[in-house]
Amino acid sequence: MSWTSDALRQAAWSACVEMATRPPIAPRSEAADPPGQIFHDALTLAERLKAVAAAEPPVLLARTVDQALEQLALVLNLAEQFERWQTGQPTAYAVGGSDFTWPLYPELVQAADATLPVLHRAYAALEEAARTEAGSGWQSLGSEVLFRGPRLTLHRDRVIEPHGRPGVYDHIDVRDAVRIVALNALGEVALVEDDFYLQDGRLVHVPGGGMEPGEEVDVAAGRELEEETGWRAGQLRRLGAIYPLPSSTRAVTHLLLATDLKRGRLHRDGTEAGMTVHWEPLAGAVELVATGAIREAGSVAAILLADRSLQRDAV
Repeated sequence: MSWTSDALRQAAWSACVEMATRPPIAPRSEAADPPGQIFHDALTLAERLKAVAAAEPPVLLARTVDQALEQLALVLNLAEQFERWQTGQPTAYAVGGSDFTWPLYPELVQAADATLPVLHRAYAALEEAARTEAGSGWQSLGSEVLFRGPRLTLHRDRVIEPHGRPGVYDHIDVRDAVRIVALNALGEVALVEDDFYLQDGRLVHVPGGGMEPGEEVDVAAGRELEEETGWRAGQLRRLGAIYPLPSSTRAVTHLLLATDLKRGRLHRDGTEAGMTVHWEPLAGAVELVATGAIREAGSVAAILLADRSLQRDAV
């Protein structure tokens, strides 16, 4: 699938044209713009950006467009108040009155000026989208299995690459996985440390492992947590999911927060014979991520997302 379609490129270019010819990106004249002109410019830009959003832009461009629309909405939200103020002015106002005497005019100018940073970012992103050649993304022409083992399957696919040339793409099938941030009543996180063959040493990470075929995410998380730590989760919350190796496998790692912990039964397999469990305050776990003591991708993402989620709960 292409990241930029003809419809998106056209919408992006149309938005760029309007943004380049209107304030705040276009230079303002020496004379101040009246409220009506500021509202008109903001409304026109918002309509062009909504057209981009309707063209299904990729994630980062969509985020930038949404941020620009949010800032423009702060300007447009004042329009109704301006119209009410105009309606309430005496008849003589229509002849010699000035819109610049509107009491909220300074607030409007401030709101319009505040759109400048995000509109500049949006303009740069939209210009890139408008100038990017539309392609068809990756295309698969067929696949063969080169190796099938107990832990992975190696595939070789015949493909058409995004630039249009034929090629081959090797990738592996492995099981989806779970990583669990288990938080006890003291606000401590369960960290496990055990031996990893390929890294030729011990790694610190949060509990987790591969999912069984057909196993539900919550079931797998509960099973892995109890097997590795001896604790059961009373409640599980989904934090998100990551592609740990997107160029090599389609496998997904699901990230969860476990709370209301209860004693369970430890049941480690033979490869986990040297595993140990350590309880660390959540802030300490975040520090271990920052200092590089925790480097396993799923654990890094899970700890940071858990910390962010719990901070939001505390607000």
